Amino acid sequence: MGMNALEVRLREGAERVDVLRLTDTLAQVKNALDEIDRVYQWKRSARPEWVVQSMAQRRGELVIQITARESRRREWPSLLIPVNALVTGVQRLQDVAEVPQYYTEGTVERLLKIGEPGRGLQEVSVATVNGKVGPHYPVSEMVRQHARSAVTGTQRSLGSVAGWLDAMSARRAAKGLIVVGLFDPLTRRAVTGHLSTDMQETVEKFWRHRVLARGMVTRNERGQVVRIQIEHLEGLPEDDSSRAPVSHVLESDPEWLGGQSVDDYLREARRA
Repeated sequence: MGMNALEVRLREGAERVDVLRLTDTLAQVKNALDEIDRVYQWKRSARPEWVVQSMAQRRGELVIQITARESRRREWPSLLIPVNALVTGVQRLQDVAEVPQYYTEGTVERLLKIGEPGRGLQEVSVATVNGKVGPHYPVSEMVRQHARSAVTGTQRSLGSVAGWLDAMSARRAAKGLIVVGLFDPLTRRAVTGHLSTDMQETVEKFWRHRVLARGMVTRNERGQVVRIQIEHLEGLPEDDSSRAPVSHVLESDPEWLGGQSVDDYLREARRA
């Protein structure tokens, strides 16, 4: 049986979980799933509808299983990709301070809210359900510590980011800014972009198109681009038809390869 649900366990403390804390936590989980799906299916408009499959209380834990409502507009396995990505991201953040695949900066920040103890809640953990429940990964203090580091900028420099301008809904932020997302299929991550409201028409022009954004780039300790203050946007080809093959680019300067053939050089680069 394939994956069919996300299981969320909320471990209670000495007191019962506050109702608002419960609903806030589930809302954060739902929004995280939506953000992951928007990055995963950046070309689609049909989004999963998340429903409660079951709810129970077991030995001081509230156990809630969440699944996607079946849809004629998308195949069942694709609807549940966000479930696997959410759990895999929490698992990854146990060990490293990086933005997991299919996460946005906002998704990482949601984990901080999901995992914060308080109001009767001691710990939240997540697992995939594949006929049976898989391993549970807690949104622990270590996960939260890594999550904070993952979205904390430690390096700032002028640079550029290429991606699809459709990773999240554009919205107006405070102080005259527009917030967008740039999805890079190669890294499977989305970078948050901030623009002046003066660039509204440019954003609309390139919406759901592949662009090159230039401006002040912020990276985390692992060198991942977390966000960019966009000063300029330009369109890029939406496929590889008009780009020179990598081999042609490399062969234009043979000395750069250190005497290696293009194939040998690429093989070594991928291994690094």
